Amino acid sequence: MKKRLNLTIIVIFLALGIHVANAQRIIGAPSLTSGAQACGTLSNSFDFVAELSPGTALPASNVFILELSDPTGSFANGGEELLSVSGPNEASGGPSNINFTNVAVPQNANSDDYRLRVTATEGNVTNTISEPIPFHFFDDDNLEVILNGRDDVIFCRVASFAKEITVEVTDLDDNVFDANNFNWEWLKDDVIIPGENSPTLLITEVGEYQARVQVGLCNNVFRFNKSNKVDASIINVGDISIVTDAPDFSFCPDEDKILSASANIVDGRYEYQWFKDGEALEGEIASTIVLPDNNFGGEYTLRINISEDCQDLETQPVVVTNEGSSITLPLPESLILLPTQTLTLVVETDVPAGSTFRWIVDTSIQTQGITVSDSETLTFSAPFVGDYRIEIEANDPCNSMLFSETSVFAAERFDITIAPEEVVDCEQDPITIALTEMVGITSGGERVPLTTEQFDFFDFEWFNDGVSTGETSLSLNVSRSDSGGSFELRAIFRPGGLPNTVSNNLPIDFLSSDIVLDITPPVLQAGESVVLTAPLNANFTYEWYVIQNGEEVLIEGETSNTLTVTEEGDYFAIISSSLCTTRTQIASVGGPQALSELIPNVITPGGNAANNDWVLPNSFRETDVEVIIYSSNGKVDFQKNGGYNADWPTNSASQANELIYYYIISRSSTVVKKGTITVMR
Repeated sequence: MKKRLNLTIIVIFLALGIHVANAQRIIGAPSLTSGAQACGTLSNSFDFVAELSPGTALPASNVFILELSDPTGSFANGGEELLSVSGPNEASGGPSNINFTNVAVPQNANSDDYRLRVTATEGNVTNTISEPIPFHFFDDDNLEVILNGRDDVIFCRVASFAKEITVEVTDLDDNVFDANNFNWEWLKDDVIIPGENSPTLLITEVGEYQARVQVGLCNNVFRFNKSNKVDASIINVGDISIVTDAPDFSFCPDEDKILSASANIVDGRYEYQWFKDGEALEGEIASTIVLPDNNFGGEYTLRINISEDCQDLETQPVVVTNEGSSITLPLPESLILLPTQTLTLVVETDVPAGSTFRWIVDTSIQTQGITVSDSETLTFSAPFVGDYRIEIEANDPCNSMLFSETSVFAAERFDITIAPEEVVDCEQDPITIALTEMVGITSGGERVPLTTEQFDFFDFEWFNDGVSTGETSLSLNVSRSDSGGSFELRAIFRPGGLPNTVSNNLPIDFLSSDIVLDITPPVLQAGESVVLTAPLNANFTYEWYVIQNGEEVLIEGETSNTLTVTEEGDYFAIISSSLCTTRTQIASVGGPQALSELIPNVITPGGNAANNDWVLPNSFRETDVEVIIYSSNGKVDFQKNGGYNADWPTNSASQANELIYYYIISRSSTVVKKGTITVMR
């Protein structure tokens, strides 16, 4: 009886074991439906599948969750949920697929060693962890990696070099991202440089360098995780030259005369300047130059700025020989013929003796002749308007055909321009203004410059604010005492018959190089504002700047003489007049704990609540400070050693009854500030 009972128990347990085994279902390792790695961007996603073994139904509320391990492949701290799906939960006699579609790669994913698993929220289910699957994210649609500003590293005249190159990460809107937030690797000549993983690389060898965001097995999938390639090289002066397609550098005037930089220094990013006989040729800033038909012989060099590390690289000179002849002084492009005047047209040429020349007016030959020397000046009288041309058949090996032409016009009126004679320093006194251009305006609207000899046909007179100065020369000295006036130059055509001419109106306003801004009130209170004020003049233009992180930043849209400030900081203005441009002293705007380092240039005594006294920043109360204030006639109105404490004009010798005063502030016997004070009552 006892033995039979034990056998029954064994059978029951075996039946229970078979039931338990049939009830448990197994989830296989998840895998990508296509590809071997998940290289994610903001615009793509991936599909995964895991196999669910056959078995009894799972609870209808069960949810399957696709989980991602940590970057090392561990689930010790749980997994990161990527996506969840409900089902399949029904009973099945065969395997079922658990599909996860449109799974986004986490934006912090960057490892080749992630693993996946699928968990179930309910039911008797076990899971299987996948083999490593690379997961990497890079915003390949919007980000761009820029190395060294896309500039190559080029040195010249050196045997070795050391230079840091840096990557910058920007988006399509030119926003800059912190490059330290990315994992980097560097390549030289397409080979990874071991141990280099910062956004900056010190290079000491020639070669081709590239930086890329390290994204493991996705490196070759993303398009823009890689920077541009930067070529580091050394150019030796002996490796550059000027070349030409001709057999040598000898040309006839009618031949194509093209000089070019040697191929190794031709690049659209380089800056070029051609020189002839040591003089820069205006406008010749390409890697090639086409020589003119006249006067092209001489010594040519090419100066090149290749990179910030290779400036003013200069080729060896080449001597271009003119085997023919040239017109060395051609006719001007156009001329004005004044009434009662006969122009003398002048051409200089180096053609050999025995060369034939002829002068043509419009289409008719007027005169012709033979040159009698190897260098000759040819002249022709031009009493009428028209088109004038000289043609020369040179008696040289090239049988050169030379010509020069000009158009002669009559003027209906004149236009004259006055301006400072030279670049003016704001402290310069006096300055010289002068006639800088006089043109004749034809019936067709052409503007033709007059020659300086033609100025003798006019009487000139300078006017200041409409009143004659009595000066009749072509220039005028203006002193600071004349500041605030406007000047004109008037011209009368002495023979008569043409209208008088008045130049542009030139306001003369001198500027100081030590302008101090006024600040009202002197302290920036919380939630309030202060106003910075520069000297007001309708002829001045203003730009305002704030200093941020050591850089001078233009404040857009602020073009008046005042600036309203709501934030502490260092501010200044750049003021321009018709003469010069200056920058004011910096106004350090501070709150109650940091009184603005600003020296007022206006006070308003008379019992009002503000600006009765001349108040200086706290730093001028120190014992090594001396303040001296002068009246407009140069007499000392106030003087104090040992620190200033709003003592003026209370202690003013003149009781501040004058309009303008001058001050000098010294620290330890060294002048640190000077300027003017305006008293407004």
